[in-house]
Amino acid sequence: MRRPILVPLVAVLAAGLAACGYQPEIEPPGAATGGSSAPPSVAITGPVSAAPTFTTDGCTVGDPPFCEQAAFLANALVLSDADAVFDLSRRVSMDCADLDRDVFPQCENRGTLEGYVVGDYQGHLFVDGPAGFRRTLRFFVEAVDEEYSDEFGGAQLQVLGVSTCGKGADTSYHLVYLVGLGDPTSTLPADRFLGTYELTKEDGSWAIGATYVGLYTDWQLVLDDPMTQIACGDVQPWVGAAPNLNPPQSESQPTPIPGTGST
Repeated sequence: MRRPILVPLVAVLAAGLAACGYQPEIEPPGAATGGSSAPPSVAITGPVSAAPTFTTDGCTVGDPPFCEQAAFLANALVLSDADAVFDLSRRVSMDCADLDRDVFPQCENRGTLEGYVVGDYQGHLFVDGPAGFRRTLRFFVEAVDEEYSDEFGGAQLQVLGVSTCGKGADTSYHLVYLVGLGDPTSTLPADRFLGTYELTKEDGSWAIGATYVGLYTDWQLVLDDPMTQIACGDVQPWVGAAPNLNPPQSESQPTPIPGTGST
């Protein structure tokens, strides 16, 4: 099976300018593969909890500032807090002249892209404006279907670990997760999703540079073993963390994310 293209995002994010609002081709549960649909606006259906699971002590990456941001992100995901995930995301501005149009399809009819990067299982990257990205996160972070279960367990988000990509200044880290999502306003069944949040370093600060997500069955079309091969493979588990556990409150707080591009 072919592997999706892994774009060197750290280098890509150095370019660009202007604005667009294209909706990524990422389907909500039950949608036919290949169709395009904006994620629905949904009410929070995830678990109600205030105690996080992840602390920096369990991070296997030797970069304390990254581990602090990643722990905060992992806890926000487990607690279905889309606003916190948005706050951890970095807005980008890119010039299409510097981008591969096979990877950035929006550049077929745009000169510049500005917003937040969302990737699909095929290796395509889309840039969504703030409002659209918030809607995307509200679905993929908050629409956890508590009644869903499969061979991987229940629906609540499970952080599988961290995959390291690149070296030196081009290093990025993917926080890999599984989750069962369903639209409470639809009669379509819930489904299993696999995704990553790629954290990149810019001006000394770690933040989400791109969000990748797709149906688990779609990832199987391009990877033999999606949970071990996604991102750059070699997914290292977060030591001492387990899904659905609520140990004492972590004192980790996200560091401010410098703005990039216009607001």
